[in-house]
Amino acid sequence: MEILSFKHFHKHFVFVGEGEKNRNKVLKNHITVSVVIDLGCGNTRE
Repeated sequence: MEILSFKHFHKHFVFVGEGEKNRNKVLKNHITVSVVIDLGCGNTRE
């Protein structure tokens, strides 16, 4: 269950794959952050 989602604005480089052996370095301006919770139901002692 997602309880929070926001964009953190920060310039950073990422590598984008184009084909099998090609990678290009791309400047991005934000990082998407998601805060999630995993709810366990039933017998959780196993």
